[in-house]
Amino acid sequence: MFSVVIPSYNHRRYLVQGVYSALHSPLVSEILLVDDGSDDGSDELIETLEKADPGRVRRLPESGAANLGAARRLDQLVSAASCEWVAVLNSDDALAAGRFETLRRWCRDPVRFVCGSLVVIDEAGRALGTKKGVLEPEYPFPSALDPIDLAHRCELVPLLVNQNFVATTSNMVFTRSLYAEIGGFRDLRYVHDWDFALRAAALGAVRVLPHFLSLYRLHAANTIKEARSGVADEVRALLRDFFADFPHLLGDSRVVAGLRGNRYLDAAWWAAHAPRSAGLELARTGAHAAPACD
Repeated sequence: MFSVVIPSYNHRRYLVQGVYSALHSPLVSEILLVDDGSDDGSDELIETLEKADPGRVRRLPESGAANLGAARRLDQLVSAASCEWVAVLNSDDALAAGRFETLRRWCRDPVRFVCGSLVVIDEAGRALGTKKGVLEPEYPFPSALDPIDLAHRCELVPLLVNQNFVATTSNMVFTRSLYAEIGGFRDLRYVHDWDFALRAAALGAVRVLPHFLSLYRLHAANTIKEARSGVADEVRALLRDFFADFPHLLGDSRVVAGLRGNRYLDAAWWAAHAPRSAGLELARTGAHAAPACD
C-alpha cells in the first residue's frame, strides 16, 4: 500500500535503523533509496541493504552519482515509486512503530496528504521531547487564529503561512497524484518541505493527526542549523511565489493574520509584496510593520 522513499546524504550511521523501521510494517510494499553523493560509505551500505531484501528494498540507479540536493532526489524517488501513497523518510530519521497501521484508516479519498506528531530524538536515539504539530508550535500562532479549530476543519493555509508546524518531510505521507498536481518539490535547500505542505494545503484534502508518526533526529549536522539568514531568504521567496500562484487566498483574513505573525517576514518583504488587492488595506492595519527575523 505504501512506498517509502529515502534520500540519503552522509547518514550511514542512521540508515539501518531507518530502513528497518519501514520494513517492520507489512503495509510497506517497497523502500526506495538514492544516495546524494555521500562520502561516508552510505551508498555502499544501501547496496548491502538492497541485497539483504531485494524484494522490498531498491537502490535507484542514479544513486551516489552527485550531490543534487534533497528536493531533486525526492523527485527521483517519487517518480520511481509504484504505490499511490508515498511516505518520505529522511536518512537520519526513523518511523514510529504502528505508523502505517494508523495511517491506513486515513489514507483514502478524499484525503491526499497526512501528517502527524513527532518524537524528537538525539544522535543515540534517546527521546528529547515531542513536536505535536499545531499544539506545540515553534512560536505562538496569532491570537486571531484558532489552530485547533483550523486543524479540525483541515483549513491549514492560515497556519502554514505563519510557520512550518509539519516540520520535516519525514512527517509527510501523500499521493502521487497530489505530488503531480503540485509539480514536485521545489529546488529549495531549507524549506522544500514547507513549500510542499503549504501547496498541498492550498489544494485541499490535508489531514493532521494527533498520532506520533516519526522519530525526528537532532544532531550537529542538521541542515536547518545552517545560516539562519539563508532560511529566512528562502521563506520569503517561498511565500512570494506561493501567493503568485494562489493570489485568491489573500482574500482570506485568516491567511493575512497568519502572514502578519510570520517571524521570517521583515518590513522589506511587506514593502515589496504586501497584498493590495481583494479589498485588503494592509498598510492601514499595520501589516507592513511585521517583525523582522532575528
